[in-house]
Amino acid sequence: MDVIHTQNQLIQTLKGLTHIAFVPTMGNLHEGHIKLIQEASKVSRNIVVSIFINPLQFNSKEDFKNYPRTLKEDLSILKELDIPFVFAPSEEDILDSLETIEIKLPGIANDLCGKFRPGHFNGVATIVCKLFNLIQPDIAFFGKKDFQQLFLIKVLVKQLNYPIEIVGIDTVRDHDGLAKSSRNNLLSQEDRKKAPQLFEQLNAMKEKVIQKTSSFNEIEAHALSVLNTSGWSVDYLSIRSAQSLENPVHDENQIVILGAATLGSVRLIDNIEFCIQD
Repeated sequence: MDVIHTQNQLIQTLKGLTHIAFVPTMGNLHEGHIKLIQEASKVSRNIVVSIFINPLQFNSKEDFKNYPRTLKEDLSILKELDIPFVFAPSEEDILDSLETIEIKLPGIANDLCGKFRPGHFNGVATIVCKLFNLIQPDIAFFGKKDFQQLFLIKVLVKQLNYPIEIVGIDTVRDHDGLAKSSRNNLLSQEDRKKAPQLFEQLNAMKEKVIQKTSSFNEIEAHALSVLNTSGWSVDYLSIRSAQSLENPVHDENQIVILGAATLGSVRLIDNIEFCIQD
């Protein structure tokens, strides 16, 4: 396994390689990341996994500071998976000290998670573009747990004419339904037991949407009340078009319900995507 720490070394190492599959991560690898890597291995032997905790996507210095850093353990996992290339640069190597250019995304980036984390997705997109430019992959894999992020990356690739296929991989869940996330490690024992409630409410909302017995506003308000009463601090629970992330029109049948809420000091996100049958 070739562990690469600088841009120049990366460019030299990948020179001449074809059909590169790319899996971007912020480390603290779990089963969700492993699933992305396994899917990448089905289409290419030339797999690049990046490990970079992106400071541009954090709204809080404290959150950035507390994000789990487990590079040694991550490299051990990647070696077991027989990954040929790992790009683990320093912040100084990726970000210029006079960094002034960033990617500005469409308005939907300021809704949902973007409303509560201003500039978050612009920060994500800026680093993703840098990584795309350096690695020049043919195909890149992202998890569907970050549904809004995946949506925006697809828009970015289309509008900036990147010749990259973006593949979304279904969320990997624990035995009780909790979506796998690096932030789960920060939950207290008591909060870890309560954490599946977010996915439970998304499922309850899905059933009500399918039954068509309540308005979307009523469905959202009820689920929000249930979680808040259970000790959560809810940012949003929202029923959206899976095609546009806008509010669904009356005949919309491709639906995604997205939620973000904090338990203790840990902010969790999740979503559920489904089709309403006519």
